[in-house]
Parts: sequence; C-alpha cells; structure tokens
Amino acid sequence: MSELIERIAGTYDELPYNSSAFAQSAPEHLHAVAHLFGLKTPPPARARVLELGCAAGGNLIPFAAHHPQGHAVGVDLSGVQIDAGQRAVRAMGLKNIQLKQASIPDLGKDLGEFDYIICHGVYSWVPEDVREAILRVSRENLSVDGVVYISYNTYPGWKAKEVVRDAMLLRAGPLKTQSEKLRYARGMVDFLHDMARDGSVLKKIMQDNIEMIRHGNESYLAHEFLELCNAPCYFRDFLDAAGRHGLDFLAESEVPRMFAYNYGSQAAEPLLRECNGSQVVLEQLLDFLNNRTFRQTLLVHADRASSIRYQLDNSRFKDMHVAGFFTLVEGEQSTWRTSNDTHLFYGRPIPREVIPRLGAAWPATIAVSTLIADARAGDANHADAAEAELLQLIEQLIITGAVRVRLDEVKPANPTSGAPHLPEPLRHLAKAQQGEKLPISLYNAWHDTMPNPDVVETVLLPLLDGEHDHAALMAAMRESVKNGQLKFMQDGQPLTEEKDIERAAVEHIDAVLKRLAERGAFLTPG
Repeated sequence: MSELIERIAGTYDELPYNSSAFAQSAPEHLHAVAHLFGLKTPPPARARVLELGCAAGGNLIPFAAHHPQGHAVGVDLSGVQIDAGQRAVRAMGLKNIQLKQASIPDLGKDLGEFDYIICHGVYSWVPEDVREAILRVSRENLSVDGVVYISYNTYPGWKAKEVVRDAMLLRAGPLKTQSEKLRYARGMVDFLHDMARDGSVLKKIMQDNIEMIRHGNESYLAHEFLELCNAPCYFRDFLDAAGRHGLDFLAESEVPRMFAYNYGSQAAEPLLRECNGSQVVLEQLLDFLNNRTFRQTLLVHADRASSIRYQLDNSRFKDMHVAGFFTLVEGEQSTWRTSNDTHLFYGRPIPREVIPRLGAAWPATIAVSTLIADARAGDANHADAAEAELLQLIEQLIITGAVRVRLDEVKPANPTSGAPHLPEPLRHLAKAQQGEKLPISLYNAWHDTMPNPDVVETVLLPLLDGEHDHAALMAAMRESVKNGQLKFMQDGQPLTEEKDIERAAVEHIDAVLKRLAERGAFLTPG
C-alpha cells in the first residue's frame, strides 16, 4: 500500500462518514433501469453484489437484509469503518454479507463474480492508479449480464467548485486534524464570500456554495473539499477510461436527466439535432447546459451496448411495478403535486383515476399489468385505446421522474395497526443504535436513508416486532417516562399528571407509526 493510500485511509479513520443507503445505487433500481433500456440483468433476490468503498456498509446492508438468498461483499480502506460495519452486521444477525478491509488495487478475480458492482463516492477521490483499479475490477469481476454503478464529480460544474476547494486547502494546509482543517477552511470561504466584489465571478461562486459550506455535514465537507485527491472529469473522458477496460455506457441512474425534453422544447430540439441520435453526445451536451457537478453512471460489458435501446418501448412497462407520491393541489381538480414538488396537470379520465390511486398506495407499488387490466375494463368498447393511453401516461411519469419503478413488487409488510411489525434486521439495527453510536443510518424497502430516530422512536422501534400491540407500546412509554428516559413537554415544562402523560403517549405512538408508514419502513421488496 502506497504512502498516499495510507494517508487517505487515515483521514477516513479519523473522520468516518455516517454510512447511509443511496437509493440511486440500489440493485433493485439498477435492475429496473436496465430493463427500461432493453437489457436483462440478474434478479436482485439471488444476486451477488460488490461495493467498492463501502464505508461501514450502510449502502450494502439494506440489500443483504432484504434479500437473504443474495450475497453481498463490501470493501473499504478504513479499518475503523469496516469494524463499525461488522458490529452492525453481527447485531442484525445477517449471514449473507462480508465487509473486508482492503485496498481496491489489491483485489483480483479470486474475489469472485458479481451481478451488481457499486462504487459510490470513491472514483473522484482517489489517485489515478486506484481509479484504473476500480474500472479493472468492474470488468474482471462483473458477471456477463451484470451492471456497474460508479458516481463521480464532473466538469463543467466542478470547475467553479475547484475554486472553493483551492481556497479551503490554502488555509487548512498547515493544520493536522480534519476537524481543525475544516473549521479554518470554512473561515476562508466566509471571508471570500463577504469580501468578493459584487458582480464578479468569485462572488457568484461563493454565493452558490456558501450555505453548503456553512451548514453541511462535517464528514461530507471534509472529504469532498479537503481530501488529498479530488479529480473531476468530463463525462466523455470517464467513458473513454471505461472503454479502455471493456465497459460501455448503459444509462444514468437518474433516468429523467437523460431526456432532453425535460429541459424544455426550446433547448431540446437543437440538442437532439446536434447529437444526431447519440445518447453519449446528448449526455455531454446536457452537462454543459446544466453545469453539472456529479454523475451516477451505469456501465455494462462493451459487447452488450448494441442491445441498448434509448427510445423507450412502453410494452416493457407491462412487467414493471410503479409507485408515486401525489397530492391534489388545493383548489384544483386535475393538478397534482409530486414528491419532487413539481405539478402535473391531467384532465382525462385515465390519469384522473390512476394518479390518485398511486398516491393512495404510496409508498407501496402497483403492478402496471393491474393498471392496464383496470383501464381496459373501464372502457371495454375502446380497450386497446385505453391501454395505449395508460402506457403513455406511465411513460410520461417515468420520464419526468414522478414515479419510482421496480420489476418486483414493493408491498406492505403488515398493517400499521394492531401489533406493528418492522422487518427484523431493521429492528435489530435500531436496538443496536441504543447501545452504541454505530455510524449507520436506518433504511427502508426503497433503499432510502431514513432520518435519525428521535427519542420516542428510539424507545418504540425495537418493540415493533409484531408482538407488542398498542397497549404494550403504551406500557413501554409509561416505563420510559418513569425511569427518566422520556419527558413529554408542554410550554417548556414536563408533564406530570398521569392523564396528560397518557394523552401525550397516545399522540406520540400514533405519530411515530404514521411517520414510519410514510417513510416506507413497513414495506418489503417482493
């Protein structure tokens, strides 16, 4: 291991990430994206998954927990992070995941073959030889029909951020600890933000980044802006590097960003003429248009590229399941707000039936085949036209990012009334968090990171085992108040009357169960 690699490992040992799930890298998501563009990939339920730079395993543990017949391997340079992940795996009782301390260049074919290889937040932050090793391992250890996910910083957007990084490094350079470096580096950005001339390029750069620098997570900022290596690149240069290792472009994990018309017809039409049918050229042009700073690119073996179809074939939707969060805009009859706070207007009968139905099912999925059957039955005299309209609607919702897609159902694990039941590994992780500060976030069936539990959730989460009904949860709340673990407050004062405590406990239990249901905790992948 080189001296530089050892120094990089030291920064992560000193200031570990809070290890979290990233929905865009979930094997279930990659499986669905490949299907959209015409490729068949291994079903996640029995897949082998490798993560390069796994930190404490927070992005790999959800896969292992959801798919006991699958197998997961995580590799990271930081012994501190790997040790934390191994403690979490033991606490959760998972037998199908291994977390190993290792340097990526030392990995070889003997590690095994994997259907999905994930490398999130590593590629841009390591030396060139490690970047080459990431691509080598991605080719050598990828199954024939597998998919690779690699995220990285991109130009042109990172050219402005490099000014911020260089300024921060200038002031932080002489200091030793990561925390000291970050504190002093933040001061430099504050100074430049306040002193830069109005209207100057520097002023614009600092205005665009000041809130993130002032309020961002400490570990993220330290590793993003003060790490020993940070090598952004243009999208085309990344693909050239991948191509030298026998890999080719499949898609972006963020599918809506691939469609020119999402940027308005005025921009889309000249862009489509300019790219002349090449998705790769279009992607690079869109990066310039949007000053893009970050990509999450999917790669496959180069010999599969000829089978990829970027013109969506909506007949492929029939095998899929969709989910979407929609709320009717107040005072409107046919306008819905989506989870990304965009508005959709549909006045025709099929959308006005389907969209509220998806909203009511959220965060669970509905099979597209079920929606098709119901649309055909609802207009039996024009069944083919109804099916075509339904599929066109699904296509629009996918392209605009208004729905999530899977090839397998995401379904409620159980009702949230009676005796609520969280999946066992998640419950064990929540319980382990009580005993030690494991740097691993809770997650849901959509591979989303859930917010850190508040004090009431900390009490309740381990008890949601399907055996504790509402009365048992109430008893646990009373005991927690009695032993001082919980205090219910009103007007800045703790409640002391038993009837007030009872009322507050009921309200908090109902609120926690409602939040967990909305976050998808009471769900399981099919």
